[in-house]
Amino acid sequence: MAKLELHNLQKQYNPKTIPIKDISLGVEDGEFLTFIGPSGCGKSTMLRLIAGLEEPTQGQVVINERTVNNIPPGDRNIAMVFQSYALYPHLTVAENISSPLKIRKTSKQEIQQRIQKVIHQLGLSESLLERKPGQLSGGQRQRVALARALVRDPEVFLLDEPLSNLDALLREQVRAELKQLFKSQNKPVVYVTHDQTEAMTLSSRIALLYEGVLQQLDTPYQIYSYPANSFVASFMGSPQMNLLTLNCQGNHAVLGNYEIALPELSSVPRQIILGIRPEDVRLAKPEDTQTVEGNVYLVEDLGKEKLLSVQVKNSEITIRGLLPADQTWDEENVTLALPARAIHWFDLESGDRIQAKSSQTSVSSERKSA
Repeated sequence: MAKLELHNLQKQYNPKTIPIKDISLGVEDGEFLTFIGPSGCGKSTMLRLIAGLEEPTQGQVVINERTVNNIPPGDRNIAMVFQSYALYPHLTVAENISSPLKIRKTSKQEIQQRIQKVIHQLGLSESLLERKPGQLSGGQRQRVALARALVRDPEVFLLDEPLSNLDALLREQVRAELKQLFKSQNKPVVYVTHDQTEAMTLSSRIALLYEGVLQQLDTPYQIYSYPANSFVASFMGSPQMNLLTLNCQGNHAVLGNYEIALPELSSVPRQIILGIRPEDVRLAKPEDTQTVEGNVYLVEDLGKEKLLSVQVKNSEITIRGLLPADQTWDEENVTLALPARAIHWFDLESGDRIQAKSSQTSVSSERKSA
């Protein structure tokens, strides 16, 4: 059994540069945890702290109930796959894969057995074993780097954007292989990526970072469906969620000529953020009660879908809607439906998600008198 724990981890280079700020979490056997966030958020620094390539300013890295802060990287029994693959160019594939075992003085017979096992797992041909990295394709080099990690049988796997150098088609193929591969390993896996699709499809849980702070730690479904704050809402999802800053009047938020009922609040703020994903916005039907009118000023054809940018009538607010490719409309002016169940509310000052007191939020579509 293996488990990775981070306790109050912080990394500070100077008073103004603190890439990691007091992060605590655990990764269980068989769990695939992905760190994601914008450039400079601290996700690669987290991986280096776990690996021992950086020393934390405070906090503990614990593997199998053993604090490893003062243990060198080579003695932590972890395996790391780098973005650049970090293969030895002068060694053959077989020598690259076996290099961590030779350092441990593993017998030749066991080395051969382990090599055969991992190349079978990864679909590598034996004919590649005598080639050098320069003679391999990008996908083959990536598999060799994975094989070198797997052959060690480590307690924890660390992967730093291992698919970023692959083309889109190969990345999709290898991503599916990775999910199956690490599912069978039953070890903690920590993965770093800037790619939302990788994070959503591979992960048991996602840790979203911003400026060194853990914004949300949850399953892909929860992060997408119930973002903890407006930053998470804006970062996860493509196209981005519509985030509209609206004035409040009484128990309504004002959107152009329309009033939208607020969730039950202890006190009504002057302004609030309304969030709704483009895929939840659609052309209104007669039975829809929550609607707004606007002018279509941009249509982006995405193949199977169209992304409409609509300026709400009598306002400077734009709403984007993701519609089926075969959807049509008669005029440049359209009426959009904003389903109540799809609306998210966020506090303007803190950005935090606002939870309604009741399970259902009433929404009003009464048009204000001009």
